[in-house]
Amino acid sequence: MAKEDKSVWLIFFEGIKIYALNIHKFFLYMAFPVLGQLLGLFMIFGLTYWYTENFQDLTVKYPALNDFSTMLLCIILSVVPGLLIWARAFWDYLVSYGALNSMTDGYLNTGRVYDFKAHNSVVTKKTFSFIILWFLFSIFTIISVIPVFWIIGFVFFIYFILIFQVFTFENGLSPIGYFRRSLQLVKGKFSRTFLLMTLLTIFTYYFLTAGLGVVFDALNFTKPIAKMFETWSYSLPLEYIEQFNITPALIGNELVKQIIFFLVIGFTLPIRSICWTLWYNNLATDNDASMKKPQRKPRKNSSKKVVAKTFKIEKRGIDPEIIRRARLEDDEY
Repeated sequence: MAKEDKSVWLIFFEGIKIYALNIHKFFLYMAFPVLGQLLGLFMIFGLTYWYTENFQDLTVKYPALNDFSTMLLCIILSVVPGLLIWARAFWDYLVSYGALNSMTDGYLNTGRVYDFKAHNSVVTKKTFSFIILWFLFSIFTIISVIPVFWIIGFVFFIYFILIFQVFTFENGLSPIGYFRRSLQLVKGKFSRTFLLMTLLTIFTYYFLTAGLGVVFDALNFTKPIAKMFETWSYSLPLEYIEQFNITPALIGNELVKQIIFFLVIGFTLPIRSICWTLWYNNLATDNDASMKKPQRKPRKNSSKKVVAKTFKIEKRGIDPEIIRRARLEDDEY
């Protein structure tokens, strides 16, 4: 048991080490997927708020705006730019769930984190399967948040936690096959997988989030941002929820906390992807070894041929083109 726990801890610390050694590369890669979503949301709500607050003055200065069709068109035009930025950043964030696994494998093979486009293509060349995978995972998540399914949903969440690693490294599987393969890998290693998830959750979701909150307070970022959100929240119909002690000041403070949480979770996604890729490699190696154990030969007079029931998976390995680019200098691709 001690040996098993130690291997999980070693993977956890190795993941942090890989992230720390290449933190500038990972921050650069995650910058738009994370900050782009925040920028898009700020533009959507900020421009809409500005338009509604200045609507009366605008209609006085430009009477043509005092028309329902024109007003609706202005609202749409104020929302679309931010929505496009948010949608693109959100898609890039989803793609990173697969690309970061490829980057980790590339680092383990070459010692470098490089060529983001090549790693993104590992996902985008299987876009349809990737979208279906996220669709199925979203349905599973929605069902799991229903109270009666909390326990069984949590258990299966552990079993399905390697679906994006399976998607990245193993070909010849259907979207449902990714879930089956993940379950097969985690089967018999549930407690160790749960331990690794617990370590990652405590470190990234709580420890680092609290740390960034302290930094925001020390730099005096929290109060000005909270005040900005408090001013914006006065435009909301809060009279229906004030009985629950939900005030503009409370909304402002909570939104700042959510921004801090989102920044930490977004920029530490590489840590979790690295650790789960290392864990996948560990489990896949053990699984492949067990599948290669010699089987008892069937009797010669048997009329039926015995075939072992296994997953049909193409040989996994990093793209040779990615390895070739690793040998180039950073400014050569």
